[in-house]
Amino acid sequence: MLKLWFFVLAVLSFVSACSDPTAIIHESSEKSESLSEIENCTIQSPCTNATKLLLWYSSKLIKGEEEIGVTVTLPSNMVIKSAFLAGEDMNMGYIPVFFEQEKNGQFYATTMVGLCTTQVMQWRLTLNVVDNTNQEQVYDFPLYVIQ
Repeated sequence: MLKLWFFVLAVLSFVSACSDPTAIIHESSEKSESLSEIENCTIQSPCTNATKLLLWYSSKLIKGEEEIGVTVTLPSNMVIKSAFLAGEDMNMGYIPVFFEQEKNGQFYATTMVGLCTTQVMQWRLTLNVVDNTNQEQVYDFPLYVIQ
């Protein structure tokens, strides 16, 4: 009997981990509003910062469980040491992202994230960058994924 209760508790925890506690019954109007507000970085409008790092994703609208292309352009004295994705809205663990240098200062990776029960899930891409003096810097960029 104890095993059954543990199983039920585990299933309920898993199901509720991705649920949005503020969900509204009238989802159709909410879906159209939330999808129109998604602003992923694209090549036409890349994310940037003070070190002239540029980042963009392969598409403005990114769906869960579909391949995502990520391009990063760095100053010539910097390289990507490591990178990972983590859920902002809920704990989804860490997904490592492996960049390969395409040309001087430009790096590319493909990755994928899972689905959730919410219409839009916010992720955070964290880049650990090192320069030619071995000084490390960490940069975070948002990623919005739809169902």
